[in-house]
Amino acid sequence: MKKISRIAPAVPTLPKRKKVAAYARVSRDTERLMNSVSAQISYYSSLIQGNPEWEYAGVYADCGISGTDISKRDEFIRMLADCEAGKIDIILCKSISRFARNTVDLLETVRHLKELGIEVRFEKEHINSLSEDGELMLSLLASFAQEESRSISENCKWGIRKRFQSGEIGVANKHLLGYRYDEDQEKYIIIPKEAEAVRWMFQMYIDGVSFRCIAESMNQAGIRSVLGNEFQEGSVRQLIFNEVYAGDIRRQKCYMADPITKTKVKNNGELPQYYMADCHEAIIDRETYAKVQAEMGRREAMQNPTYPFTRRIKCGACGMFFTRRICKVDAKWFCRSKKEVGMTCKSHNYLESELYKIFAEMLGTDTFDNKVFETSIKEIISMPDGSLEVKFFDGTTKIWNMPPPPQKKPKPKSERKRPKHIFDGKIFCGQCGRRYGRAVSESIDRHLYWYCRAKSNHGVTCDSVNYPDSEIKEIFCSIMGQETFDEGYFLKTVERMVVQKTGSIDFHLKDGTVKTYETLKLRNSIHRTTSTDEFIGKIKCASCGNLYHRYTAYGKYVYWRCSGKSKARTECCGKDLADFNIRKVSAYIMGADEFDGTEFEKQIKGITALEDGSLVYEFKEGGTKRWQRT
Repeated sequence: MKKISRIAPAVPTLPKRKKVAAYARVSRDTERLMNSVSAQISYYSSLIQGNPEWEYAGVYADCGISGTDISKRDEFIRMLADCEAGKIDIILCKSISRFARNTVDLLETVRHLKELGIEVRFEKEHINSLSEDGELMLSLLASFAQEESRSISENCKWGIRKRFQSGEIGVANKHLLGYRYDEDQEKYIIIPKEAEAVRWMFQMYIDGVSFRCIAESMNQAGIRSVLGNEFQEGSVRQLIFNEVYAGDIRRQKCYMADPITKTKVKNNGELPQYYMADCHEAIIDRETYAKVQAEMGRREAMQNPTYPFTRRIKCGACGMFFTRRICKVDAKWFCRSKKEVGMTCKSHNYLESELYKIFAEMLGTDTFDNKVFETSIKEIISMPDGSLEVKFFDGTTKIWNMPPPPQKKPKPKSERKRPKHIFDGKIFCGQCGRRYGRAVSESIDRHLYWYCRAKSNHGVTCDSVNYPDSEIKEIFCSIMGQETFDEGYFLKTVERMVVQKTGSIDFHLKDGTVKTYETLKLRNSIHRTTSTDEFIGKIKCASCGNLYHRYTAYGKYVYWRCSGKSKARTECCGKDLADFNIRKVSAYIMGADEFDGTEFEKQIKGITALEDGSLVYEFKEGGTKRWQRT
């Protein structure tokens, strides 16, 4: 018997709808272009929603943003993030130039989307990124879009320079301390209160006050920048060098070197500058402005001069330039990164005299000739092994190889041991009990001094003072009534010496007696943050008769300086005094362990600062007492 089965018809499945988005962009936020963006959004919204095979995924639009840089387009970045999240299958765009004007960015983005299986359609060019010839056409047309952007940039620059030449001023900074820009009048308007602060700042600069001190004075007076920030050294420098305060405007101080990367560089003569005088009401008169220029020239003349190797030697390990430092009798050139905290560079150091010999031999001159060097050598690369790769202006390159270090013969064991000094094992620290050791200072005079050995051990802190060898001998002679130091007499007399916290030295003699040299010796290497109001109006300079004023360095280190130093045409030899050092001396003078402000006000009438840094205290009850700076 036949078997019959029923075949049911297949139910057709609905095709999955594609998630489609669109992208729009305009470079400027003018009314006309904003209308264009609105029209694009409306057009694409209707187009996507009117197609039954498409699912509307949104329209992304960037307004007033250049297409040369992707990182500044927030909507574009959000669209790419949605693509990676699987929310978009197709992207519609009016043209390649709307998508990107940077060829590299365009191709990298399209390739990334292609890997995700996302299609990009450019309507104007009729290009599909997933087609076989899509990438080739994109490369060609994207290059045209990039060059179009470059051409537009050059045309804009030409128009701006023409406006400069015709006297159409315009301003780059509409908010400047002392001024506000009036759009209707098209010029700067003076703000009287801020203008007084500007005049005060200029007067301080003429009087010889540094940029840092000017910034500190402005901040202490409660004056803030236009943005409400405290003044820094750089911001003060920028304001004082601005010709706007004299009623003038200088245009094209900087320019855009590359329209694609938007790189701005300082105009050092590559392009013409345009100086427009008497454009608006001046805050600073011409006479004051001339004094500022003269003071500027005076300070520049006092700065360190440039040297033949400045910005010529580059480190081959880290890429930084070499810098110069005076060391002992010769100058040394080393990688600038060695000065930076946390950076390590193993590049070689070069003596300046050594470099002179190297390049005199390389250039064929008897001695180093700066003119020949400047006109011949373009760049010097210091290699990790110490050799120098020298690049000339004619395109040639020469290598100077570092000679091997000379082999030193080891000294006999009898010569290796350092000879014993008369003070070895004789000096002890009164704070930690450790023995003092000897060392040679790194200063020019290379003197011998003694220090507590606890300072050389890691993890051990001791704030004891160091003593020069010659000073200890002088102190011993004064204590024992000797005219000259006699080593034999010292060995017969002294058992040991103890250096106390204040710097006083106790001489323990072999007959059991103790003779003390009483003094207060300051430790300049230890900075403590103190700011004492009791010293205001109390310290007077013996050199010029002016009072000392309080200043702050690095935002925390308080010191006192004669006010006569900040006045023009005043020669003052008074030394700067650290606040925490004056506190120590005052406590020592009053016979106390720690400084007491109340007791200081009761006892001390005034302090006279001598030229050598010594202090003379005058008591209210009468009499004086002097602290001698050692």
